[in-house]
Amino acid sequence: MPNETIRCLKKKVLIAAILFTITYMEICWSIGNFSERISLGFLDCSFVENVYLMSILTAIFLTIVFLVFSFIKKIYLKSVIEMIVLIPIWVLLNYAIFVDHKSSCSIGTLQEEFFYTILLSIVPVLVVSIAVVLFADYISRTKKVRQ
Repeated sequence: MPNETIRCLKKKVLIAAILFTITYMEICWSIGNFSERISLGFLDCSFVENVYLMSILTAIFLTIVFLVFSFIKKIYLKSVIEMIVLIPIWVLLNYAIFVDHKSSCSIGTLQEEFFYTILLSIVPVLVVSIAVVLFADYISRTKKVRQ
């Protein structure tokens, strides 16, 4: 029993670490151009600290959400549902950082800000999302081979 608990905890920590890393990379890739600008929401917080904190909170939240989805046995359905959850979260994180570092000084409308964020985010989000789906597919196939 203790070995199963430890193995389960290791799996959850690994999922959280992977989600943290992927989220951190995606935000830096999408919105990294604004890293030199001062955050107007957190004057004492650098871009890296801001992204780090957002990535940790997102990883914790998504780990819990993905654990709920772990009961879905069809890997493709589960991957699609996870991407439907993950992509809007990444775009919203990018939007929050964009507004905090760039747009809060300007007089752009909400629609303009969001459209610009989507333009900045579309390639990184799609590339990382596809990589996550392919990785999940690879993991599921290796599990089937072992069994």
